[in-house]
Amino acid sequence: MANRRSLLKFLGLNGAVFAAAPSQLPLPPTAGSGQVDRIANELHEAIGGYELDDSHCHASNSGLAELTPREFLIQTSLAALPRASYFPTGVFQRWSAAIGDEKAALDRQYGIDKKLDEIVFNARESIFIKALTKELAGFLGCAPKIETVVAARNERARGLYPQYISDLFKDVHLTNAMVDTGCCDGIGAEGSQAYAAAIRPCTMRAISRIDTIQNALFRHDLSFDELESQFIANVRSALDGTGNFGFKSWGMKWHQMERLGVVKPRYDSSSAKQSWEEYKSLRGKPAEDREQEADRGRTLKEYFLTIALEECMKRDMPMQIHAGDGDAPGVLLRRQNPYNLEEFVRFDRDGVMRMPKLIPIHAGYPLVGQAAWMSHLYTNCYFETSLMNPIIHQGLERRFGEILEAVPMSKILFGSDSWSVPENNWLAGRWGKRYLSRALAVYVKEGSLTRDEALEGAQMMLYKNNRRVYNLPA
Repeated sequence: MANRRSLLKFLGLNGAVFAAAPSQLPLPPTAGSGQVDRIANELHEAIGGYELDDSHCHASNSGLAELTPREFLIQTSLAALPRASYFPTGVFQRWSAAIGDEKAALDRQYGIDKKLDEIVFNARESIFIKALTKELAGFLGCAPKIETVVAARNERARGLYPQYISDLFKDVHLTNAMVDTGCCDGIGAEGSQAYAAAIRPCTMRAISRIDTIQNALFRHDLSFDELESQFIANVRSALDGTGNFGFKSWGMKWHQMERLGVVKPRYDSSSAKQSWEEYKSLRGKPAEDREQEADRGRTLKEYFLTIALEECMKRDMPMQIHAGDGDAPGVLLRRQNPYNLEEFVRFDRDGVMRMPKLIPIHAGYPLVGQAAWMSHLYTNCYFETSLMNPIIHQGLERRFGEILEAVPMSKILFGSDSWSVPENNWLAGRWGKRYLSRALAVYVKEGSLTRDEALEGAQMMLYKNNRRVYNLPA
């Protein structure tokens, strides 16, 4: 009988298996791996043609139709997403708009180009970009080099950017796009309308954003009563009227947990009023550190989230909440644990867990297990895959397996978080379907799922769940 050491050697794990975290363990090769490949290919042949709903993404503006390779890499790098945050407030915006001596002086003082060059250098060497380049080369029919790919996409998009976006979306059968209208690049009403037209036959479904409503009011010297009444009116206008750039809203989003950390419902207006007065007294004054700055107005922000969530519950609308992923250096990574949202998932009042529809977005990545387990435990808490898909590319196979361990297939929502170029929506569709097929194939091989159950589960995750949770028309 083989001893433990020889068995580990056969499995290719050696003694390192005992030092690794469970989620980081490599999958051991098995005699049935060829069978899994065959099943995965059979599943993918069907799943590749399924409709797809993107449960969380952003609009792309016409300024991204033609890009240099450097600009394309910046637009697809998470390290570059908050690039203005690398510098004092307003510096990056001034540098971007400046020319000649003024631009050179700002660059010498703050090293702006040097930081961007480092971002571009590292992005180019990421497996994500190398894989994206090959995928796009196949779609565009060109050589798999970043310069060639960008030139080919520019040629195809030149003067025809809406058609290019539509072609990408049709290629992955994207049918509904749940678009957070609070980001990006100040697209506004006109840009949102143009994007909605560009993605047809895919339908844009607008998600209004609490931060957009709240932050506009925070800039004014209002009494608390004026602030509260205006916030409520604007939330209702966004949900029921024309307050979301003229679009009907299908839900809301909140993007502040990654700064506040653990958050709790607040029903007491007097404590919110005190928080508002403190916030106004500190406005314009430097904070000691990032935590102190983030905590300003904490109780007021929790109170406003509570109000908005109450309004969503009245309309049976879900609330998306940013959890995981980053946006560093503008956020506090250590405050992004999905478990920080538990009290809002429960939404206790008068001894009752009222449990609104809550969707921690971005899979809680990299804390995928926490997001999955909270979704397992609370029936009103859903699991959403955006940003993790497509950013972690081949690692999606393992992560989908981790998700399916805990989350019912009826609660998993597919998303991309595409925040700039539309290639991210497209890539999430391609990779999501591919690696979901591989994860499901393992369950089919082991007999946990039949082929038909796996395909039905894929339909739920790719589009049926999104339509049920958001009450989309048939």
